[in-house]
Amino acid sequence: IVHGNHDPLNGWGSGFQLPPNVITFGGRVDTEPYIRRGREVAEITGVSYTRERVTDDLASMFKPKKNAPYSIAVLHANVGHQSGHADYAPTTVGELSSAGFNYWALGHVHTRSVLETEPCMVVYPGNTQGRNPREDGPRGCYQVDVDTYGRASLEFVDTSVARWTHLELSIRNCSTMDQLVDFMLEKARAQSSAFDGPTVARCTIRGNGSLHRDLQRDGMNEELREILGSAVIAESVRIATGSELDLESLIRTETVVSDFLKLSECAIKEPESRQRLAETLIPLFRRKEMPPMDDGKLREWIERATALGIDLLLES
Repeated sequence: IVHGNHDPLNGWGSGFQLPPNVITFGGRVDTEPYIRRGREVAEITGVSYTRERVTDDLASMFKPKKNAPYSIAVLHANVGHQSGHADYAPTTVGELSSAGFNYWALGHVHTRSVLETEPCMVVYPGNTQGRNPREDGPRGCYQVDVDTYGRASLEFVDTSVARWTHLELSIRNCSTMDQLVDFMLEKARAQSSAFDGPTVARCTIRGNGSLHRDLQRDGMNEELREILGSAVIAESVRIATGSELDLESLIRTETVVSDFLKLSECAIKEPESRQRLAETLIPLFRRKEMPPMDDGKLREWIERATALGIDLLLES
């Protein structure tokens, strides 16, 4: 076990007795042998965070032991300065690949990804259970098998007790509310049947069409959420629709509506534009004592603001 920023050594204590075969790494890089059937089959190197915010390059302190049968490094770190995650124990794939270990077992980033396979494995297994709607889909760990030649193969093992899912619907091809509801329930049941456990869904309804006005009625979000609850556990239904418009024609006009649509399209498609917008909003969020907005949420706000802005501009 290695401790990271959520459970540093100076701020966390186990409430139960760990079995004797569990090793917890301390605040200095250390190496422990892994013994199987009386024979050493691997060396495991790791270090725990002594405090919540660790900005040192801990990976640079890792050194594999010579002649180890298989060298495993366990580290809580941000590899490649990944956005959306605090830059704790920052390092790079290149640094890890050249360190001499066979396998880097990483924590901190909650989405699983294999960053490198040669000359060594560099792997984020992600977290074992999605905690909120942003952590959707299968969550679990990797079972790693190493053959006699030191070649590793990965098999993902789903450990989720419940699964978060996103349902994305469009009103463009729906002419009645019954059609929209049937489409929503069909997608929800498909997601639910794909997982042997509770499925928690967030539904977002987008697009421009004739149903937009009906969806603006008070209480419509809650009404649709109750209907969705007949197929899955319904977290929320979010409505980000707009009036029935020919957006392509509007964007070609030399009007303020065209300028507005071009700016909105730029913000939706370009991460750099969203980053500039997020930085502009920082003072407002601080005054409101709100946490910074992640990229997915910001994009959702832009889309909703676009639909509302078009309606207001065309009414004026």
